[in-house]
Amino acid sequence: MRLDLHTHSHYSDGTCAPAEVVRRAKASGVELLVLTDHDSVSGFGEAREAARRQGITTLCGIEINTAHPGGVHILGYGLRWRDPAFLERLAAFRERRRARVERIVEALRRLGLSIRLEDVVAQGREALGRPHVADALRRGGFVASRQEAFNRFLARGKPGYVGSAGPSPEEAIALIRGAGGFCSLAHPETVSEEGLLAGWKEAGLEGLEAYYGSHRASQTARYLRLASDLGLLATGGSDFHGPGSGRDKPLGVEVPDEVHGRFMERLSRCC
Repeated sequence: MRLDLHTHSHYSDGTCAPAEVVRRAKASGVELLVLTDHDSVSGFGEAREAARRQGITTLCGIEINTAHPGGVHILGYGLRWRDPAFLERLAAFRERRRARVERIVEALRRLGLSIRLEDVVAQGREALGRPHVADALRRGGFVASRQEAFNRFLARGKPGYVGSAGPSPEEAIALIRGAGGFCSLAHPETVSEEGLLAGWKEAGLEGLEAYYGSHRASQTARYLRLASDLGLLATGGSDFHGPGSGRDKPLGVEVPDEVHGRFMERLSRCC
């Protein structure tokens, strides 16, 4: 089966409207699509309407960026996506994101780069992040791509880097579980110490993104073994962000029917 449990729209750092993500997923043969914007579920209503017209199953998800070094992100599925307490926490996370972007812009201006906060904010629908700063740098002619912006200025250890103000992985897991959902670790290669996974499982982590858009076959096999050893669900997604993002390959990953079946069975127990 071809599914995609990890995608982004322009409500976070994607470059496509939610309806366009759905259209592209349909064109790529995706049968099950989950929109997982960073710290936002605001694009799901549009995605759901587009999915009804396209005849593709589309669900609401989330990707929560944590403050853990290396870029540990937690994916959430089966959410009560209109839950007021859940939405309030997401809004607080987005405020932290904006404050981080302000500090990044200040750091870049001290380097002599004439970038303005308004230029960054104007490009973001809701959840601001470093990719929006990268796009502002590209539009200003300082870099040619998002990747170059990260390589020169925005990655950890570079002169414009400011640490994440997100929650801990345990807090992200608790938030998703509190909204009735379940969690999977996104792009697990960002975790340098696999021993940490046991603790996160104890906190409520239930899945591991073994099938990922840029994984080689050997990496997929490694993470499938790790998921099996830990008793975690295998999940998968492209991490699609759209044209101009550097992550715009066709949506979807191929997974065995049993992977889809286990995911749907767990989804059926969400409340």
